[in-house]
Order: sequence, then C-alpha cells, then structure tokens
Amino acid sequence: MRRTFLLPLALCGFATMLALQPSPARGEPTFPYRAYVTADDVYIRSGPGKSYYPTDKTKSGQLVEVYRHDPGGWCAIRPPEGSFTWVSTRFLEPTGDGLARVTSTSVAARVGSRFSEIRDVVQVRLHQDEMVELLDGRQRSENAWARIAPPSGEFRWIHSKYLDPEYPVDGIRKNTEDAADGQPPEPVPTTAWNAEKQTPPERHRSTEPHRLSPEEYQKRLDGLDLELSVMVAEEPTVWHFDELALDAEHLIAQAETALERGRARMLLSKIERFENIKQRYDTVEGVIADVQRRDRRLTALADRRDSTGDPASLDRFDGRGRLTRVVSPKPGSPRYALVDASGRVTCYVTPSPGMSLRHYEQRVIGVSGTRGYMPEQKAYHVLAEHIDLLGEGRLR
Repeated sequence: MRRTFLLPLALCGFATMLALQPSPARGEPTFPYRAYVTADDVYIRSGPGKSYYPTDKTKSGQLVEVYRHDPGGWCAIRPPEGSFTWVSTRFLEPTGDGLARVTSTSVAARVGSRFSEIRDVVQVRLHQDEMVELLDGRQRSENAWARIAPPSGEFRWIHSKYLDPEYPVDGIRKNTEDAADGQPPEPVPTTAWNAEKQTPPERHRSTEPHRLSPEEYQKRLDGLDLELSVMVAEEPTVWHFDELALDAEHLIAQAETALERGRARMLLSKIERFENIKQRYDTVEGVIADVQRRDRRLTALADRRDSTGDPASLDRFDGRGRLTRVVSPKPGSPRYALVDASGRVTCYVTPSPGMSLRHYEQRVIGVSGTRGYMPEQKAYHVLAEHIDLLGEGRLR
C-alpha cells in the first residue's frame, strides 16, 4: 500500500534534513533537495508546463523541496502547505478523527486549485482501504467532492528559473571582494515583473481627503489600466476584478472635471467587459466539464457491457487507444497521440524522460501518468510513466 501524507511530522522533518545540495563531482542534484523561490507571485502548477492550471502562488523566499526535474525546466516539488486534492465522496468512508477509508480500487485523486473548481489533472490513483485525511472536517453528501491532503506521490510544479538553493532570504548576498575591502555587501535587486506573476506590486488606495491634481489623477488612472492589462494577460481562471472595479469607482467619485470622470468611466466599462468574458468562460468550461463527465460515464457503461474482465479495472488508465505519431510544425508540441477506432484523437502523449514509445506505434495501449488539459488543442495530454499493451500482454 502506498504511503500517504499522514506520516508523522518527524519523518517529514527527517526528509528535509536529508535534502542535499548539488554534487560537486557531477554538478547534478541529489533528490530531494531544498531551494528557495526567488520572486513573488509565481504560479505553482498542476503539471510540468504552462498548459497545466495553476494551483497556488508563492512568495519570495519560500522554501520548497524538489523531488524531480522534468523537461522544459520544470521542477516537481512537494505540495506546499495549504495544497489539497479532490476525491469523489462516493469512494470515501469516514472513520473519525478527520480520516476516511478509500472503498474502491484505482480511485482518481484530482489536483485541487485555490483559484477555481477545476480538477482535471490526475497524478495518483488511490488503493482500496487506503486512509486519507479529510481537510473539510467532514465528508459531504453523495455525488459531491471532498478535499483531502495530497497523497504520497502527488507533486506540484514550478519553473527552475524561479528556484535557487542559495537564495539570500534576508535580501543580502555576501560578496567576498567587498568584504575584503571592508565595504558592506550590496542588497540583491528586486526581481522585476515576469510572465508567471499575476499582479504588479501592490497599489495603494487613495484615502486622503485633498483633491488630486490632474497629473496625479491621470497617473492613478494609468496605473489601474496597466494592472488590468497585466491581469488579463493571464489565464481567465485567475481573473479577479473586484478590487480593480472598486478603485475605478473611487476615481469616478474623486473626479473634478467631466473629462476625468469620462476617462474613469471608460476604464470601469473596460473592466465590466472583461468580467462578462470571465463569466462566459466559466459557463463554457462548466458545459465542457459536464459533457466530458457524461462521455466518461457513457464510455464506462459501454466498456462494462462489452468487457468480460474485472469491471474495477476499466478506468485504471489515464489514456487508451492506438498510438500514432503526430507531425506538428510547432516546437514543443506532443509527438504522439492516442486515437480511437474512428481515428479521432482521444489524448496526446509525451514520454517521461528515458522512456521510448517507438515500439508501441500503431498498437493499442493503455497509458498511465500525469494527466492535464491542452486548451489550444482542446484535448487531454498525458505525461506517460507506464505503458500497458492491451490484449497482448503487459509491458513496462
């Protein structure tokens, strides 16, 4: 039975003490090792890539444990404090003291996000009789979802460019030359905004009673417009316009001329348009999720009707179908896809480091690994960690 995150805190501390720095002989790290986040508001994601939805954000100086390096510079880290996982309450039986027992085999543990209800990524499948920790304190009604502590083997991802094992948490990096001259070390410059951030530096709301000059008023207006532009450059799942709208209304109330008031109203109108886009996006995502759930139920029923094997094993793969090579001019695109009997792509597949899929081409396989969603292709993607040759024996 796989261990869960319910191990005693002493073991967690022991694992942290064993974290090693990169080996001088090879220049490669020994896993797990500790590193510090070097910027504020960096997304932690549900998989190794920007196509995976964000689950949380970090602060500069936050300590993380790195367990693996994945392609593209992504690092698999222990889920930080506050992380959670979704499990259907149909497969949980509370046992008291905030714990629950898993009542079925191969139960999907879905990575949770504090930004939205999205739960498409499945990294770990729970075993029957495995114990999990209920974070809600109680199990919800049937056909609902329960939040549990992330199980063993489940990770989150952050890009390596935001990690540094020797990051100066106090803001000062020692400089041996300055020390030799008797000069104090210089502070490390503040990191500029980057593509992984959601918001610019914190703005200060105006509470002073005096009238703003036309220059000050325009500066405030331009600052809000810039913040809106930075926000909408991110994924719609993390758009939040409440504070921006309040600040725009505050500027309207402070306006001294019709021109100032008109400019502030134009900004507020722009914010409202993006709010409408966010609402439509959430509606479409909800419809897509409902259709996908219905399709999965219908597929499971069809498989159960046609299968002569164990029904409990029907949904044990993150993808299944005939493996076909994909030719795409776009760099970094998946090189393989699984197609059904009609030739329709059911999901894209990328092999894990060291794995070759060449011998499985044009064969029907079941794929297990880290599952995510690719918005541009409107299809699922699996980072393959295990392959089963269906109907022709089991291969690893």
